[in-house]
Amino acid sequence: MINRVVLVGRLATDSVLRYSRDGLAISAFSLAIGRADSAADFLPVVVFRRLAEATSRYLLKGRLVGIEGRIASRPLDTSDGEQRRVIEVVADRLRFLDPPLALGEETPAAKAADSSAQD
Repeated sequence: MINRVVLVGRLATDSVLRYSRDGLAISAFSLAIGRADSAADFLPVVVFRRLAEATSRYLLKGRLVGIEGRIASRPLDTSDGEQRRVIEVVADRLRFLDPPLALGEETPAAKAADSSAQD
């Protein structure tokens, strides 16, 4: 069986870094992937270890990235006691596709929000 996915999109959320009880770095974010009909799909992405730490340090909402990984599902207990399944992309390779931000520079998403607020 083959379970491999390659995606290019923009971060819809900032990367959130946390550590497991064992000290494993885990970073999660949502990736917006455009479609031909001008709509977008928003996929949850998870990365681990050193890649998770780099992602949390250098990726902000609006940044363009390329991701390689696999689709995974896992159980999730909700706050009301229900058990659901979460499907997410577990990335093992990530490429930053935007040039690095200069000190004090805003992300593309922040610039778009500023210009729409002025309209």
